[in-house]
Amino acid sequence: MTTHAPAPSIDAHVGLSDRATATLVGLLYLVGTAAGTGSLAATGGGLEGPDYLASADEAGAGLAVGALLVLLMGLALALIPVVAFPVLRRVSERLAVGFVVFRGALEGTWYVVTAMTWLALFRLAADGAAQGDAGNVLFTAGETGGILQSLVFVCGATMFYVLLIRGRLVPRLLAWWGLIGAIPYALVAILGLLDVLDVLSSTAVGLQMPLALQEIVLAVWLIARGFSRAERQVEPA
Repeated sequence: MTTHAPAPSIDAHVGLSDRATATLVGLLYLVGTAAGTGSLAATGGGLEGPDYLASADEAGAGLAVGALLVLLMGLALALIPVVAFPVLRRVSERLAVGFVVFRGALEGTWYVVTAMTWLALFRLAADGAAQGDAGNVLFTAGETGGILQSLVFVCGATMFYVLLIRGRLVPRLLAWWGLIGAIPYALVAILGLLDVLDVLSSTAVGLQMPLALQEIVLAVWLIARGFSRAERQVEPA
């Protein structure tokens, strides 16, 4: 009697797909982190302090390189919610869509605006006009937009970590680390908007560091171990 090997189950295909998704999400996190770090290196630590317009002059072509790296960072990070959506929607489609909107569309748009601001400052610096009113307006708009972007980021990150916790997609300690780390990150943005805290100060960086470290650890975990099986949540229509 001829026997046939059993056909692969649907669950097996889903598992393979989830594993590949987790790996790609982890790689995108690392690419975004590397590009962001590279943009700071290209601009000599970024544009900050009372002499930020002078630093735009000094950065020269490094400012243009930094802008391109910001675009790369934005593209990598904006793709994360899109790539992860098929897995996250099985936990909560509403939160998964919110994650795409906040960390994909809104945050991605800000990265494009930041890159455009840096490129405009580069052009102004090349023309010797970076110290004028146009340079001041560009930098102030970019700085304010960056603070607002932090709030957008926190909203998206909160949705993401709630999804990870509800679906048990990663170890709970790792997911809760991200959720709790979003609190001081949001505090920096709020105090920055109120002009109480310099968002580029060492204090601000220290408050943001827990979440920054968590994202690196999460990326490595996803590449090495992948997602756990997503648990479907019953939601009202």
